Amino acid sequence: MSKSTQQQQVPAVQVAGVNDPKASVTRRTVLAGASATAAAAAIGVDTPAVAQDAISNDDMELFMKMSAALTGIARVRLAAGVDPLDIKTQYFIRASGRADKAQDIAKDDKRKTAFDTLMKIARDANLQVPPSPSGDSNSNGIIKQEDVNKLVRQIEQGGDDVKYLARSIVLMWYLGSWYEPTELKRLATPANKNPFIGHEVISPAAYTNGFAWRVVQAHPMGYSDMQFGYWTYKPQPVDQFFHDRKAKGGT
Repeated sequence: MSKSTQQQQVPAVQVAGVNDPKASVTRRTVLAGASATAAAAAIGVDTPAVAQDAISNDDMELFMKMSAALTGIARVRLAAGVDPLDIKTQYFIRASGRADKAQDIAKDDKRKTAFDTLMKIARDANLQVPPSPSGDSNSNGIIKQEDVNKLVRQIEQGGDDVKYLARSIVLMWYLGSWYEPTELKRLATPANKNPFIGHEVISPAAYTNGFAWRVVQAHPMGYSDMQFGYWTYKPQPVDQFFHDRKAKGGT
């Protein structure tokens, strides 16, 4: 097998560090957790969008800032200015409890109530996306940790419906799948004896663009946009993907 004649590193994703060892991400754990979604997304194409209630620019931008804070991923990397796939709209609709005719999903009033509360919390938090500081690419546009801490505290006080919806949103960005908040709550219950949790792949585009693949510098089964021969090169250092705020004096 021939080797590529050009060495090209996979672009890094700016992701905030997590000091909790339980939250660590490895290539093995991510691939194992995500492999169950492969069969559902390997075939088929995204259904054309069906007219939905308009999402205001302000609401979308607030949702993106909140998502950036919760995931630790820079806002600009979640969705650039030119976004032909528009996965963010699929995610907004799923998280907000809106009816989605394209996916044959009925309106969820309980989720809408929780989403409205979550958005109000994010609005009150007044999240600010910092400019890219020169000479420090690891913190490129990542929302400040103190602002994230404030947001998380308010979410915790918002009740279980709000808290577990926030967790569903994080998983959605990383895995391209929807995990019902009620299932996440069940999984976190000490008395729970069933470790399995069902999920639904939101769309083929969502699955192939999950940020878990970028963090582990891999690609989903059956799809790759990486240069041929990428596997012959040493992966970038972990600190190109995770920003250890504590080591630099953060909380």
